[in-house]
Amino acid sequence: MKKHSARLHLKQMTEKAHREAEQSGLMKPLMGAHVSNEDYLQALNGLYSWLERYEMCLQTWLPKDNQRLFEYYYQPRSGQILADIHALGGFTPPPNIHHVNADSIYQALGYAYVIEGSTQGGRMLSQRLNKVLNLEGNALNYFNFYRYRSWQRFIEMFEHFSFTNEQLNEMTSAAVNAFASLNSIAQRIEQRDSTVAVG
Repeated sequence: MKKHSARLHLKQMTEKAHREAEQSGLMKPLMGAHVSNEDYLQALNGLYSWLERYEMCLQTWLPKDNQRLFEYYYQPRSGQILADIHALGGFTPPPNIHHVNADSIYQALGYAYVIEGSTQGGRMLSQRLNKVLNLEGNALNYFNFYRYRSWQRFIEMFEHFSFTNEQLNEMTSAAVNAFASLNSIAQRIEQRDSTVAVG
């Protein structure tokens, strides 16, 4: 499949899952008029729980010395989320017992597509949270990660690949699963908050 067609296919096939993630109870409060430090801290905890389970896999499949990836390599960023949690007075979340694995580089690229896109989306959130919460540039390490241009390098790398339909389907399925994983964490947090409110 042609490179641009592959990108378009990936975007179209993940559009619904992407929209659900943006509207989830994890991320939507960050765009609300009355976002609080507690909302932000809750989102960071959820993002850490989600992202940390992928990082070992992505560092294994998408390392700096893989010539197939040209100038792209996965840069771990869960540490940035952890630093932001601590800056807001939060505690280190419990470690994940189960980590995500990949059976091929195409699965790993599907995961990376979601995570790199999420990082790129931090540009708008960083500016908004800094202003609304008066953070003065603090506790924004993760949402400022876009400055490392990892999304741009990912897209540039992506343009060098030619995918078979089977490989593209493998990558698309992995991307949809990554979005579903984030949505699952958001739902668990919403359910927990509902239980606390009722109690």
